[in-house]
Amino acid sequence: MKKLWCFLCIMPLFGQVVASTNIRWQDTVQDQAVHEILLKSRFQTLYNKQGVKDSVRLAEIENLPFLSPVHYTKGQVAGLYVQEANGEPGTPKNMTIRGLGTPIFSQKDAVQTQPTIYVNGVPIARENNFTYAIQQYQFNRLGPAADNFAGIDLSTVASIEVIKDPVRLAKLGPLAANGAIWILTKAGKEGRREISFNSYFGISTPPSVTPVNAQYENYFRQQFYSKYGSLSDRLTYPGYLNDSTNINYYGPANWNQSYYQNQPLYNANLGIRGGSERANFAFYGGYTNNGSTADETRFRRYHALFNVNMAPFEWFNMGAVVNANRNTRDRNRSLRDRFGEAAYVPDLSVPMSPNRNVYEQYLDVYNQAIDDNIVNSGQALLTFDVYFLRNLKYNTSLGIDYSEGYRDVFFPSSLMERNNYMSNYFGYSQRYLYSNKLTWDYDTPSAYQVNLSLGSIYQEDLYRYSYARAYDGPNDFVKINVVEGNSNESGYLQPVGGLYVSRWSNREDYRMHSVYLSGAFRYKNRLEVDALLRYDGSSTVQPDSRWLFTPAVSAKYDMIEKESMTHGLLSQFTIGAGWARIGKPTMTSRYAIGPNYVADLAWGSESGLVSYNGFAVASRPYSEGWIGYGMDWPYTEHASVDLDAGFLANRLNARLSGYLKKDQNQVVPIPVPAEYGYDSQLLNGLSVQNSGLELTLAAQILTAEKGLKWNSSLNFNWNRNKLTALPNGLQELAVGQRKLQVGHAIDQFWLFENKGTYVDQVDIPVQNGERLQFEGVPFEVGDPVWKDQNGDFKIDQDDRVMRGHAMPKLVGAFQHNFSYQNFDLAFQFYFALGHQALNQRASSKYDFVNNEASNSLAGIREVFHWQQDVDIRKYPIYNPWSAVVPYRVEQDLFLEDASFLKLRSVSLSYDLAKLSTVQNRFKSLRKAALFITGTNLLTWTKFSGGDPELIDFDGYYSGYGLPMAPVTTIGVKIEL
Repeated sequence: MKKLWCFLCIMPLFGQVVASTNIRWQDTVQDQAVHEILLKSRFQTLYNKQGVKDSVRLAEIENLPFLSPVHYTKGQVAGLYVQEANGEPGTPKNMTIRGLGTPIFSQKDAVQTQPTIYVNGVPIARENNFTYAIQQYQFNRLGPAADNFAGIDLSTVASIEVIKDPVRLAKLGPLAANGAIWILTKAGKEGRREISFNSYFGISTPPSVTPVNAQYENYFRQQFYSKYGSLSDRLTYPGYLNDSTNINYYGPANWNQSYYQNQPLYNANLGIRGGSERANFAFYGGYTNNGSTADETRFRRYHALFNVNMAPFEWFNMGAVVNANRNTRDRNRSLRDRFGEAAYVPDLSVPMSPNRNVYEQYLDVYNQAIDDNIVNSGQALLTFDVYFLRNLKYNTSLGIDYSEGYRDVFFPSSLMERNNYMSNYFGYSQRYLYSNKLTWDYDTPSAYQVNLSLGSIYQEDLYRYSYARAYDGPNDFVKINVVEGNSNESGYLQPVGGLYVSRWSNREDYRMHSVYLSGAFRYKNRLEVDALLRYDGSSTVQPDSRWLFTPAVSAKYDMIEKESMTHGLLSQFTIGAGWARIGKPTMTSRYAIGPNYVADLAWGSESGLVSYNGFAVASRPYSEGWIGYGMDWPYTEHASVDLDAGFLANRLNARLSGYLKKDQNQVVPIPVPAEYGYDSQLLNGLSVQNSGLELTLAAQILTAEKGLKWNSSLNFNWNRNKLTALPNGLQELAVGQRKLQVGHAIDQFWLFENKGTYVDQVDIPVQNGERLQFEGVPFEVGDPVWKDQNGDFKIDQDDRVMRGHAMPKLVGAFQHNFSYQNFDLAFQFYFALGHQALNQRASSKYDFVNNEASNSLAGIREVFHWQQDVDIRKYPIYNPWSAVVPYRVEQDLFLEDASFLKLRSVSLSYDLAKLSTVQNRFKSLRKAALFITGTNLLTWTKFSGGDPELIDFDGYYSGYGLPMAPVTTIGVKIEL
C-alpha cells in the first residue's frame, strides 16, 4: 500500500494520467465502420458531461436577456439558491447549494459559501477578498467589482449541470466542497458546416415610484418635534425643511424623471462550426449591451470562443478551447458608494434636492468625473487522449483561468467640497490546473462492467492587486496619478504635481496537489457502485496538517428491469445513496505560517493608512486576530439518499432527495482577554449542519404529435441549518451584530423583542427606587418597551433573542412549456418562502436624529430617498432624541416577512423554418425563429420595502439595490 501511494505522489511530476479501456465482445461491424464509431465516441469524451439528473433546460437560454449562467439557472434546479441584492447589470450574484455552510458576518464572508463554476472542466477563480482589509467602508469590493461569471456568454453554452452528488463532488475535489455548476460550451461538429445567428433588442421599463418633496418630509418629522422636541431642537431644525419658500426642496418632486428612464438592451451573436470525423472546429463571437432603468447603469460585453478537435491517429485525440471576453461597467452614481470609495465624509447637513432641474445640474457636474471599470478574462483548456488499448486511455490536460480588473476613478473638486480625488486599481487572478488520469474499462459478456481510474491534479492560484489613491490634486484638469517612470532617477515612482498618494499592494498564492484512485462497478445496468480514495495537500494549511484523506462511496440500484419498463403504472424506480468527505480550501496563507498576528499601525478612523505623510503612527490594535499552532483543514461531509421514479411510461417523473451536509472544523475568531493585546484568536472547531429535502416533478401532460404539447415541471428545496459546535466547547459566540448559538440556525437575527411604547412615567418599571435601564441609561417616556428576557431588571445584550431567518426555508419554481405547430410558449414562476429581512432603510429614516448628528455615511440622503419607500403606518412614534436609540435596527420591530412569488419569465417563439413554403425555398435553413420575451414581470409579497429580492446576503435591506425592472425583448434566431 505504501508503494502505491508513493507512486501516486510521484505521478504529478509526469502529469495527470487518465486511462480508459473498453473490451468489446462483439465484432459484427466492418473494421472501417468500427474505426468511425470509435473516432466519433472518442471525440465526445474530450469534454465530458457529468451525467447528473440535475441538468438545466436550455430551450430559452438564447432568448432571455440574462447576462450569465448563474442568472439563467435561477429556479431551474432544486437545491440551488441564487440571491440578487442588486438589479445593476454586471454586479455579483450570491449562490448556495443545499444551504448555508458558513456564518455570514460581513460581505467578504459571502465568498466562502459559493459553489464553483466549471467551464469545460476549468474552475473559474473568484476574486480574493483580501482588499477588504484596507477598506474603511465595505459596501463594495475595491476594483471593478464585477460578476466573475458574466464573461460566459449564454449563446455559447451547450449544457449546464448542477452537481450535488457526493461522489461526483469528491472527484472534483476541494474546490467543489460547496457544490459545483458544470458548464460545457458548444464544441466542433463533424459533417456539414452549421451557421447560427441570434439577436434581440429590448426595453427595460422604469418602476412605479411615488416621489415626495420636503413638505412630505416636514410633515413626517413634525410629529416627533411636536411630541418630544425641545426648544433647542426646534431652533436647530434643518434649514432645507424650515424654509417652505425654497423651491429646490418644496417645489416639484420630479427627480425620478431623470433617475429612472427607459433603457435599451441588445445582443448579437454569430457562430460557425463544422469539420470531418478527424478534425472539427467551432467559433462564436458576439456583443451584449445591457442597461438598467436606474441611474444610467450599463454593462457591455465582447466575447469570442474558439474550439478545435483533432484525431491525427486513431489512438491519439486532442482538443483545445479558448473563451475570451472583455466587460465594461457604467456604475451607479450614489453618494454612499462614491464617498465609500474615497473614504471621505463631507458635510451632509444639506441633502440632494428632489427637483429634476437641480438634480440634472448635479449630473452635469458629475459628467466631469471618471469612473472606468474594465474586466478582461478568459479560460483555456488543452486536453489530449492517448489510447494504449481500446479500453486503456491516458488523458493529460492543462486548464487556465485568468481574469484582470481595472478601475480608474477621478472625482472633481466640485463633487468633493473643493478637494478632488483620484484612484487607480489593477488586480488579477490566475489559476492553472495540470491533470493526468489513467482509466481502464472492462466489460464482460456476463454484463459486468468495471472502471478504474488513477490520477493526480496540480493546481496553482495567484491573486494580486495594486491600488493607489490621492487627494487634493493641483487642479481638476490633472485626472491621473503621474509619477516618475524612469527607474534610474532618484524620484522613481514619486508623484508629480504635489499629490499626496497612498499605495497598497498584496498577493496571495495558493497551491494544491491531489492524488486519487477511483473505481466503479456496474451490473446489468441495474446496480452501480462507485468509490473514491483521495489525498489533497494545500499550501495554506500548516505543515503538520497539510494533507487530508477524503474517501467517498455511493451505490444505486434500479428496482425495475428494462424489459418491464413499458408495462404497468410504475415504469422506473431507482434507489441511490452516497457519502463523501471533501476538504474546504482556505484561500489565505496566514494560517500556514504558524503563530502570527496583524498589527494595524494606522489611524483609528482609517485602517488603510499606515502613516501620514511619511511620519510613523503609534497605535497597537490587532484587528485580524492571533493565529497559533494546530490550524487544520476544514472539511465538509455530504450524504444523500435519492429516489427516482417514472410513471406511465415515464410521462411523469419524480425525484426525491434527502441530504445531510456537515461543514466541520471551520475557523472562527474567538474573543480573548483584553490584556492579551489581541482582538481575538482564530481557532478551528466551528461546525454547521444543513439538512433538507428536494423534490423535482416533470410531467408530459399533452403529447399529441401534431397537436398541442404541454410539459410542466416543479422543483423545490426545503432546508434548515443549525450550529453544532464552536471551538473550545463554547455554547455561544457574539461577532458584531450576529450571535452564534449551538443548536440554533446560523442565519438567525439577534434582536431585542419590542413590546410597545412607554406612554406614561408610571409605565416604566421601578425597582428599589430606580427605573429600568438600558445599558446604564434610564428609560424615559417615549422610549420603546424591550423585553427583559433574563429578569435581571436591566436591558442589555443578554436580552437579545434569536429571531427569524435570513435564508429562505423553501425555494423553488414551477415551469410550463406549450408547443403547437410552429409556436412555443414557456413561462416560469419562482418563489422563496419562510425567510425574513431587517428593514434597515426604515430604521435609518426614523433614526434621522442620530444619523444626521453622527457625521458619518449613515447620514447620507440619496436622491432616490425622496420617495414613499417606507410604510410609515407600521411604526410607533418614539422619542428620536432618546439616549437608548429607540429606532436601532437590531429589534424585531423592523423584522419583516420577505417571502415572495414572482412571474420571472415568459417566452413566445414562432419558427418560420417549419413552414413548407420556407423549407422549399431555403433548403439549408434549419431554424428561423422569431421570439418575444418578458422578465421580472410580477411580484407577490408582504414585504413593505419593495422587491424582497433586493436584500443583502446577511438579511439586511438597505434600499440601495437598484430595481430589477421589467424587460421586454424581441429577437430572431437563424440556423443554417
